[in-house]
Amino acid sequence: MDTVHQVVFRWDGNQGRQGTGMKAVAHSCTAERAEELGRELGPLLWVSGAAAPRPSVVRTVSRDGDVMLVQRWPTTDRGGRPSTVSHVLIGAPGTLKTRQSLGLAYGGWSPRESAEQATGQLRPVACAELDALARRWLPEMEGRLSTVQRPLILIAAEWLRDPAQRISLLMEEEEPPGRPGPDPAPLVYLGLFLLFGSWLGREWTFATYDTVDSHPLRLMCVPRWEPDAGGPGPLARVDVRTPVQLQVEHKAANRLVKHLLAHPPGSPGLPQLIDGLRNAATLDRPRRQALLKDFLSADRPPAPRPAATAPQPDPGPPTGRAPAPAQAPEPTLLPPPVQETAPVREEPSVREEPPGREEPPVRDRDTPPPPVRERDTPPPARDLAAPPPSRERDTPPPVRDLAAPPPSREASPPGLEVASVREELRNPLPRNALQRDLLKERLRGLPDEALLDVLRSGGLPPEPLGMLLDELGDARRVRERRPQMQRDLCREVLDNGLYFEPNGLDPESASRTAMARRAAELYLWAVAPLTREARFLPDLRELLHRMCRDRHPAAGNWLRDSIIAPANGVAPDLPADLWQQIVRDVHQKSLGPATTTPAATTQPSAPAPATAAPDPPAFGSRLSELTNSPGCVVGTGVGVIVVLLAIVLIFA
Repeated sequence: MDTVHQVVFRWDGNQGRQGTGMKAVAHSCTAERAEELGRELGPLLWVSGAAAPRPSVVRTVSRDGDVMLVQRWPTTDRGGRPSTVSHVLIGAPGTLKTRQSLGLAYGGWSPRESAEQATGQLRPVACAELDALARRWLPEMEGRLSTVQRPLILIAAEWLRDPAQRISLLMEEEEPPGRPGPDPAPLVYLGLFLLFGSWLGREWTFATYDTVDSHPLRLMCVPRWEPDAGGPGPLARVDVRTPVQLQVEHKAANRLVKHLLAHPPGSPGLPQLIDGLRNAATLDRPRRQALLKDFLSADRPPAPRPAATAPQPDPGPPTGRAPAPAQAPEPTLLPPPVQETAPVREEPSVREEPPGREEPPVRDRDTPPPPVRERDTPPPARDLAAPPPSRERDTPPPVRDLAAPPPSREASPPGLEVASVREELRNPLPRNALQRDLLKERLRGLPDEALLDVLRSGGLPPEPLGMLLDELGDARRVRERRPQMQRDLCREVLDNGLYFEPNGLDPESASRTAMARRAAELYLWAVAPLTREARFLPDLRELLHRMCRDRHPAAGNWLRDSIIAPANGVAPDLPADLWQQIVRDVHQKSLGPATTTPAATTQPSAPAPATAAPDPPAFGSRLSELTNSPGCVVGTGVGVIVVLLAIVLIFA
């Protein structure tokens, strides 16, 4: 019979060994293995910070491939200080599969009181026992997927844009009273697993709640975002309250989620992705977008794949859609605590939308807008399932057939059409998805000259400005653009500092990371092809100097995405003196700002008598001083490395 090990970690002071801290106080494996797992899990055994503490579940993989499922609760140590107690399940590869883990994360597998009192030797847990617990909750979870439709679409769109991204989903800081049902965060993760399956080509790791999103996990829910917290690999931060600019990935995600809710797959991964877009996750974004456009233009999506009939170790699809009994017994795999009382489940607060909501969170162009309904009460803040508030609920958009072609150039003279588009772009009022699509269609019908005139006119709010720049950066336009028009656009972009700051998206409407990403994309198609032309070198030199000396992490993100590792994979073709300037500026920034002595507040009444200047120190004593200074040694070492890198880049 297959089993998995279990270990309980909590802050328990000195256990007869050297050192104190988070200890494996109970375990079914050897003590040495338990301590090794504790060192490997490290920060994942803690949930600290100013946000309100709440229970959570983490799924990750050890260095040797074992799957670790961690159930964490806020508690207090013996001194009454806030702490965390964790119950960890450790299984060999092939156990604790993703869907089973999500079912356990949703319903739990032991109460906090048992973990707080567990000590000594524990028994291994039978996989069949865990499988039964997971199957109890999976029917209810699949029945509630429609309540998290909007976060499903937004996260799916991010992964269609870049499958390598980690996802950080913003959730409520405080647990709202009266939230129905268990934690909805595993619902979002389950929906994504059923959508993508193995298409992403990566292990499914997640945390249903944490206070930071810097852990090496694919999915995380956090109550707040720290500015540029770092972490391994690219990170996409998703806030369901923020309006999005509808792109091809959102339209494809919208259609895929609709298909998922209407036809739950028999096995993880929709056939539209697993079969129709096989290996698309390994392509670059332009080629993947082309495949998504073909998918959207297809008259009819592929039929859903039939359910698998062979028995699987992972819990199969539920046979019914009815929710699990409300009074299901509390699962426990640990010895019962002394005088155990019925535990009250504590769950993280990712608020869901009441069932019955029919409005799609991100509207597909092929779907007509639903009727506007009066809302009795406004949606609560940071609601994962509710769409962001917008004025389109009070003012319905004009109805127009999206399948109809844009107005012909004969019906609208070019000059009048350009003026009309310019005025529409300058409109500061928010737009719904339909209005944005109509505006994009109008931009698509204008030539580069007209779009450049609109760009030069200025006065564009952030969202329309982004739409205009996206259209100018369309791959077909860039490929077919005349050289003179390319130079004119390069001049406009450099004159406005890549529309990064202060003319670009401000921090109220987008994060600095998103602004840096947009500025990097703009640099790659508008400036990078012309970096060898002498007319642009002064402005380019000033731009690179400013970005290299800027200490904000967003400037570092721009340098990475534009110069160090461009998204298009093309090495920067910069003159040698520009490379030298980059290395010099980065080196100066690494040394830190120079310390200045404050000026005296009073002037001397008479000049001080002149004194002879001291003789300069001998070379040997000066060298001794430098070598005895750690700052000088480190700075010299950094300088040597930077110079060597510059030589390699210039003469390679």
